[in-house]
Amino acid sequence: MKRTMVVWLVLMAATVVSWYLGDGHGTRRLATVVVLAVAFVKVYLVGRYFMELREAPRVLRLLFGAWTLVVCAVLVAIFIVTDH
Repeated sequence: MKRTMVVWLVLMAATVVSWYLGDGHGTRRLATVVVLAVAFVKVYLVGRYFMELREAPRVLRLLFGAWTLVVCAVLVAIFIVTDH
């Protein structure tokens, strides 16, 4: 099986997990954090495997990975701090 097919299947499974949690399963706070994390894993996978970052220069790959991690962490932190 081709790598892109495996990644596509992982993306579809991640979408199902996000939908399931977003449909009221689990606690709202935990579900929101998990959905955000899953969304950024999906962003990373799409960038890496479908936008050809896999073959980009190392610096660009590292910057993209760092950006994904930092933005996800900031959004989760904002949600946790501002959630009442």
